[in-house]
Amino acid sequence: MDNSIQSMTGFGRAQMETPSLRAVCEVKALNGRYFEADLRLPKFLYEIDPQIRRLLNEKLERGTITCTYSITFPNVKAEDQEIHINVALAKAYLDKYQELSGALGVEFRDPFRDIIRIPEVIQTGERGIEDEVKKAIVALTLQAADMLVQFRKEEGKATGVKLLSLVESIQLDLNEVSVHEDPRKQGLRDRIYGQLAEHVSSELRDNNRFEQEILMYLDKWDIAEEKQRLQQHLDYFRTCLQKEPLGRKLNFIAQEMGREMNTMGVKSNYFPMQQAVVQMKEKLEQIKEQVLNLV
Repeated sequence: MDNSIQSMTGFGRAQMETPSLRAVCEVKALNGRYFEADLRLPKFLYEIDPQIRRLLNEKLERGTITCTYSITFPNVKAEDQEIHINVALAKAYLDKYQELSGALGVEFRDPFRDIIRIPEVIQTGERGIEDEVKKAIVALTLQAADMLVQFRKEEGKATGVKLLSLVESIQLDLNEVSVHEDPRKQGLRDRIYGQLAEHVSSELRDNNRFEQEILMYLDKWDIAEEKQRLQQHLDYFRTCLQKEPLGRKLNFIAQEMGREMNTMGVKSNYFPMQQAVVQMKEKLEQIKEQVLNLV
């Protein structure tokens, strides 16, 4: 799998037609934490199920995958057709019909038409499905998967643009937090001085010691480290979008961003700064929603 950003959802369709084979394969992908595949192969191709499953896992990596097939052999001769009739199963159904009729006290009617419609009673197939046909179906599945990957890339490109826009918007909010840093510290200092003036007279006040207490208090509520780490997370998020966009990794980075934002909101103790943090968290929630739809 390449490093292009890809949406988790997608659809791909491929078809082929030869004188002896007509086939259509459709592959659909939905959100999923891991790779899960539902391959709806006809019974005569069950043999290649593990091979197709492995190849799809390598190509698609994540998501809930549904793969359906329509396969016909237009020029197969009658003598090449096999019809299997399960007589024992048909008799078993007939006996149960009679038993049920007696138990319910209703008239027993000939159930022949109903019995022959049961899939396991009469089965048809083609003799000797050649290796070339199996290889063709595998190749067809990969073609459909390639179409799905292309679909994913187109969707992922749009998602990547939106994610980058949200990150840049958070960057502006983070810059706004820095703008409020000096007014916040001055406000804390003024508030503490005001409380001191109310309770301690100027004659009893030790200004040097009080200044030390102020610095310790401001240090306790300092958010410089949180801002630095959040900036690092934003830069790393941008890098991953450009080089190695994986949904899981971006989700982990978003979680780390949230931790720093939460701490900043608690420690800021200054309404304009808290507003900026709230705006960042709103955009982060949008990022998390978008990231969940990435491979």
